[in-house]
Amino acid sequence: MVVRGPRRLLAAILELGAIGPLAAFMVLGPLAGALVLVATAETWYPPLERLSSAGALAAIVVATVVLAGLSLVPTHATSLVAGMRFGAVSGTGAALLGIVGAAALGFLVLRRLTRDRALLLLDRRPRAAAVHRALVERRGRTIGLIALVRLSPVMPFAGTNLVMAAAGVRLREFLIGSVLGQAPRVVAVVVAGAGLSELDLSESGDVRLAVVGGVATVAALVVIGRVARRALREAADAPPPAR
Repeated sequence: MVVRGPRRLLAAILELGAIGPLAAFMVLGPLAGALVLVATAETWYPPLERLSSAGALAAIVVATVVLAGLSLVPTHATSLVAGMRFGAVSGTGAALLGIVGAAALGFLVLRRLTRDRALLLLDRRPRAAAVHRALVERRGRTIGLIALVRLSPVMPFAGTNLVMAAAGVRLREFLIGSVLGQAPRVVAVVVAGAGLSELDLSESGDVRLAVVGGVATVAALVVIGRVARRALREAADAPPPAR
């Protein structure tokens, strides 16, 4: 039994194919990028301040789309920078624009890398496939669930991109849910960034946002649990396919 457990774990990891290594990178990549960003701030932030408003806006949006979209930096870091450079109001617009682009880029890249493997895994597990269909086939439910997951502090930005891309969520619903869920966090982080004179990633919101995020986490788990139980009951009650 001592050997059987690790073997099962290894088999499960190998069965995920590219999804396993990608999931690890979704966690480690932004963390490493945040350290690099802070360590090199004295190099890249003064030139950013000297740019015109239009040039700085383009630089922040493009950097957010590319770096956050490819899971190289966390989105709250770019939101803090937007707040530092533009203040609360204009910074919120710049941060949201970049994050929407980053969500789209990350989703499209990850969908291409994971979609076939995810479909294969679902084909092997009819019960999981039934839950999957129940979660993604109703647009309103999908948008609401994505918004709750985005608002939750438990699931990182890159991890949500990976899960939703592998699940086969439609891009339109993914982006709408992402904007709804990310907006409160972006506003809080940008406002915090507007009060900074140097980049400090510990400044990423207040206690109220953490409370709201905790409630969103519980709500998302409740919704997923209810949908999953109903889908499994319906799958169990369905007549067997005719031979």
